[in-house]
Amino acid sequence: MTNFEITLLEVDSFCNKEGLNYAVIGGMALIAHGVNRTTEDVDITLQLNLEDITIVGEKILKYFEPIHQNPLLFFQNNFVLPVLHPLTKIGIDFAAGLSGFDFKVIERKVRLKFHSIELPFASIEDIIIYKLFASRGKDILDLSEIAKQNKNKIDTRYLKQALKEFAELEREDMKNNFDKIFG
Repeated sequence: MTNFEITLLEVDSFCNKEGLNYAVIGGMALIAHGVNRTTEDVDITLQLNLEDITIVGEKILKYFEPIHQNPLLFFQNNFVLPVLHPLTKIGIDFAAGLSGFDFKVIERKVRLKFHSIELPFASIEDIIIYKLFASRGKDILDLSEIAKQNKNKIDTRYLKQALKEFAELEREDMKNNFDKIFG
């Protein structure tokens, strides 16, 4: 078993034991969806309410090693808690999924195989939305890879509706990038 598999299994075990609804996002999710890519960490979105951040942060810190000096304050201020797996030393970013979109991502998650294990990953459409939202250089490259490998499998109706909602937040760039890449 690889260090990533060990880390992902530990995250899954932790979330199930603590009753936390989650999905794997980021580079690991892209790999699970068949996109040729590397990653150095694990990104998790947790379905949380704002008032649960401290309690959930304390639970995370019982299982995983903090990276920051005051990890709970960092989690409360930034809505992400970066930690290390105690054995593999792989970084894990636990993001507080507080928005309606984050809840939808977790609701729409799909169980996929990653090497020898099966876990809940964000759908390819929701990964596309995350990537369009971030819009960094590496995200645009990821989107091009997704388009090459998954263009005919993507639910474009869902994506167009989601992009309309983000346009209300004055993020027309998301739709423009989508149109350029997925045409």
